[in-house]
Amino acid sequence: MTDIYECSCGEHSETRTCRKCYSRIRGALLALPEQYVYLSMSRQRAQGGGSDGRSATRLHAPLPGNEAVLNLLGPASPDAVTDSQDQTGSVPFLAVLETWCHAVIHERALTPVMRDVTSMVTLLTRHLPWICEQPWSADFQEEIQDLVRTSQKLTLTEPRKELLRGVTCPSCEGLTLVRHSPGDWAAECALCPSVRLDQRDYELLVQSQARDLEVINP
Repeated sequence: MTDIYECSCGEHSETRTCRKCYSRIRGALLALPEQYVYLSMSRQRAQGGGSDGRSATRLHAPLPGNEAVLNLLGPASPDAVTDSQDQTGSVPFLAVLETWCHAVIHERALTPVMRDVTSMVTLLTRHLPWICEQPWSADFQEEIQDLVRTSQKLTLTEPRKELLRGVTCPSCEGLTLVRHSPGDWAAECALCPSVRLDQRDYELLVQSQARDLEVINP
C-alpha cells in the first residue's frame, strides 16, 4: 500500500513534497545565481538617503554601500549567534547554501564542492528529489524561497502583477487578464490556466474587443 503524505502546503501526495512545491523549490534554486549577480550590482548605496530610509547626514561617516545588501553578501558568523548578541539582517546568501550543501554532502557521503553560488546550486538541484523526501524538506523550501524573496526586494526585481483593465478573457469573459513582470506572457487569465497570450495575440484581442465596442456604441 502506498503511503500518503501531507505536503507543507497542505496538499496530500504520494511523496513528502507535492509536485507543485517541488517545482517551486527547483525554480527558486535556479533563480539564485542570477539574484547573486543582481545583489553584487546593488552594493552601492542609493543616493538621497541611507539604506534604512533615513537621512544620510550623520555625525559619522556612512557605510560605503547599501547596508542590507552588504550584510547579505558578507560572511557568516563562525559561531552560533545567540539572542544576546547583535544579529541584524538575514543570514548571508552563501551561508544559507553552504549549510544545506553540508547537510546533503554529509548524509549522502558526497565529495565537497567549491563555495560558490553555481557549484552549490548545482549540487542542491541535482539532489533535489532526495532532499524533497527528507523530514526537513519544508525547512529547506522555506529558507531557499525566503532567500529569493529577500534578494528580489533588495535588487528591485520582485515580480509584479498588473491588472489589464478593460480587456476581457477570451475564455471566461471576465476582467481577469493580468501581466506578470518579469514574465513570459503579455497576458494571462487569473482564473483560466490555459489562457496565456503572447504580445501579438494580446494586441489582436484588444483590437477585436475595441471593434466590438464600436459596433455597440457607434
